[in-house]
Amino acid sequence: MKNWFIQLILILLLSTLAALAVNFGRDGGIALIGNWPSRTAAGEQAEIPPSAQEDDPHFITLDDAVAMYQLPSVIFIDARDPEDYAFGYIHRSINIPFDYLDESWEAIIEKLDKESEYVIYCSGTECESSLFLGRYLKELGFSHLYVFYGGWSEWQANNLPVTANEDLDGGEEL
Repeated sequence: MKNWFIQLILILLLSTLAALAVNFGRDGGIALIGNWPSRTAAGEQAEIPPSAQEDDPHFITLDDAVAMYQLPSVIFIDARDPEDYAFGYIHRSINIPFDYLDESWEAIIEKLDKESEYVIYCSGTECESSLFLGRYLKELGFSHLYVFYGGWSEWQANNLPVTANEDLDGGEEL
């Protein structure tokens, strides 16, 4: 019995070390220490833009966005202008600015998998570009869309993973 217990402890220890090594080696691995929002806030409702309609993509809270960020399969889309994106964005997000949709951005959208999950955000509650981009993508047949209306300002205010380009010559991951 004692030998079995020691083997179990060794397996757990090796599994934990392997998981930490993989997490450390991955680009954008899960932070082990951070100011992550609490997932226990009961009854928290997602903020909804004034022009929201019944058939819009789902609106999610910061807690929901953080939980989805932990899943590598979920893609974050920044709907802000390229100039705003250049100065900082949610780490690993892609930029598809709603106000600048043209053929070059359409080419990027065509490469996206319509069955993947997407979280769309913009500056925050003063911006509805994320909602408008979500509606547009929904019209194109994307079915797993979530709008994080708190956006960049709420994400950044909670010290969550961002990439900030203080100058346009290079970026620094925060």
